[in-house]
Amino acid sequence: MRWSNWYGNQTCTPAEVVRPRAEDEVVAAVERAVRDGRVVRAAGSGHSNVALVPTDGQVVDLRDLSGLVGVDRESRQVRVRAGTRIHDLGPLLWEHGLGLVNQGDIDGQQIAGAVATGTHGTGRHLGSLSSAVVGARVVRGDGSVVSVDASTPEWLRAVRTSLGALGVITELTLQVADAYCLAAELVPCTFAELVDSWRERLARHRHFLCYWFPSPAAASAWFTFDPPLGDDTVLIRTMDQLPADAVAQETPRRIDRAYRVFADPCEPTFHELEFMVPVDQAIDALGELRAMLRSRHPEHPLPLEVRFVAADDAHLSPFAGRASCAISVSGVMGEDNAEVFADCARVFAQFRGRPHWGKWHPYDAADLSRLYPEWDAFRTVRAAFDPGGTFTNPYLEQLLGPIGSGAAR
Repeated sequence: MRWSNWYGNQTCTPAEVVRPRAEDEVVAAVERAVRDGRVVRAAGSGHSNVALVPTDGQVVDLRDLSGLVGVDRESRQVRVRAGTRIHDLGPLLWEHGLGLVNQGDIDGQQIAGAVATGTHGTGRHLGSLSSAVVGARVVRGDGSVVSVDASTPEWLRAVRTSLGALGVITELTLQVADAYCLAAELVPCTFAELVDSWRERLARHRHFLCYWFPSPAAASAWFTFDPPLGDDTVLIRTMDQLPADAVAQETPRRIDRAYRVFADPCEPTFHELEFMVPVDQAIDALGELRAMLRSRHPEHPLPLEVRFVAADDAHLSPFAGRASCAISVSGVMGEDNAEVFADCARVFAQFRGRPHWGKWHPYDAADLSRLYPEWDAFRTVRAAFDPGGTFTNPYLEQLLGPIGSGAAR
């Protein structure tokens, strides 16, 4: 059976694809793969556009391992199966008066895959989805199942952003919030106005993000706005919290349940790179990108997206130890984006940018080990969870190096 990701740019024909409906079926699949000498890669909904999943061994497709397992309303913690899609989780939590603390604008991902790659939304004091993880169940390389929580802090810090390198996550425990609504607005401004106001806007709103349009084509690519936006302009989106019983409305200020407002449906018509830079260097990095694109790629046809994420302590989180500005650059699917992406990556390197694990970047283990203070700590946990390399494919070995507790420097 052929496996393909959401974008269609990563495919493989593994020896076996399994679709477990329960944890014991995951255990059996892993034990069978180990016995047969096959690599195992867990597959979510395929929203990563890099080669995290492809293997000629066994793909564990988690889509049928979904739904809520338990809800603790008092502690605002929920147990959820790994394959639950984010767009399904919103309504399930709402029924219990709860909601995710934050999420991104694409909600088709399975929760375990989104966590494993550090997927995030935006908000000055809000972390990535990984930061909401307070517990997990993981099938390790020998088929054993371990529970990870605050009693195993180093394991928890590793599992929160694991790239699927530690095993197959079957269940997550998430810290959530009381259900709430959001009021969202879109406001255009000039780049100069953004430079003057971004700190104040970031502080004032629960969620703040913006899009910068390098060309007229980019200004009309994803947004219909009246009057039409021109090149070198910015579209700011803010979202502020309202009570769960707020009255829904569509225009001009959209108000609805939070999970509905977060979602911004799109089709897989683009490739993307995204880097996280220290938040105090946000405008410097964006300014360098702006100058480079306007001089070297003046017709770049898609907008840049700028978001903000709080610091956390996961070993491989792009936000580990530092609040960050996440800047993403998209390229048109099917076109050669190599030159513009390489030029952008060189700009981000000036700011010690950390790449999004699910998007294109040029780095290998030697590069990445210099960007993550807890690199060796993650490798130690990885060696304990998967000493035989059951969950390693060529791309993951390029990213993390060979299994072992030493540095890959």
